[in-house]
Amino acid sequence: MGAVPEGLKNRLIGLMHIGHVVESIEESVATFRRVYGLDDDDIRLLPEFDGAPTRFAFVRVGGVEFELIEPLSDEFRAILLGVKSGEGGINHVAYRVDDIDKAMADLQSAGIRPGYVTPGGVIDTGRTRIAYLNPDDTGALLIELVEVKPGTKGWFES
Repeated sequence: MGAVPEGLKNRLIGLMHIGHVVESIEESVATFRRVYGLDDDDIRLLPEFDGAPTRFAFVRVGGVEFELIEPLSDEFRAILLGVKSGEGGINHVAYRVDDIDKAMADLQSAGIRPGYVTPGGVIDTGRTRIAYLNPDDTGALLIELVEVKPGTKGWFES
């Protein structure tokens, strides 16, 4: 594997999107609506391309775009699900929230439970309060919510 070109970080503008392979665009969009409370302005369903082995939708959440990719054949599903992303793949997507207790209450009212390493709910890490959402309720996407405590800063804030 070659070295990263010098200065590439200075050419990057920002995150474009996070690709997420899904079984069904319709079910995934419905899950994103339920989890995040999205409306039609946050969702773009792309028309199918003639002969394309996939369907696509883009969903905007908290300034981040997700590309939902639905394979249309068993062969292409195996290809997409077999692609490794780094050594372990994407583990989770984390969002900073202003009030984690209110966020969790809103999610609970929509039937979304805490899960993964925080099945009991919110945990205190000292500088942050975090909760993971149960992937069974979020379309298999592991989501972390982070509330940075007053008087502390994010990892890259000075």
